[in-house]
Amino acid sequence: MRASRLALVSLLLAACSNPGPADSLSGADETALRELSSGYVQGWLKNDRSAVMGVMAPEAVFIPHDGVPPHIGYEAIDSFWFPGGKAVGVAPAYKQTITAITGTDDRATLYGRFDLTWQDDKRRYNWIGNFLINARKDKDRWRVTHMMASDEDPKVTE
Repeated sequence: MRASRLALVSLLLAACSNPGPADSLSGADETALRELSSGYVQGWLKNDRSAVMGVMAPEAVFIPHDGVPPHIGYEAIDSFWFPGGKAVGVAPAYKQTITAITGTDDRATLYGRFDLTWQDDKRRYNWIGNFLINARKDKDRWRVTHMMASDEDPKVTE
């Protein structure tokens, strides 16, 4: 009876134990994640909707800087950024500086600082702040699942 209990306790402990850490990011994954960030930024600089939206996973969530509710899903993000199929302005300057990339072989987090200049038909805005991106690797391709930005009020010029 004692041996049965010991075997049962051993089985329970084995079932509840942590299986160990997942594989960490490879150098190739880190490079691909930097390219994901760069492709997103370049998409905005070129006013290229396909490049901007091409980094987003279908279930992506974007949490804007201004406290409005999150935009959940590819279509909601596309409608927010590209109402009527096109952006309501242009990004004459945009830079993301990655502070760190962490993750496993199929999940990653990037964070850092950004400096975005946005021009609409009336004004030019400059936002400087922080960004956070979570990404998932799907069929050897990294895609954004969550993106968040926070910043101070923009500098506005006419």
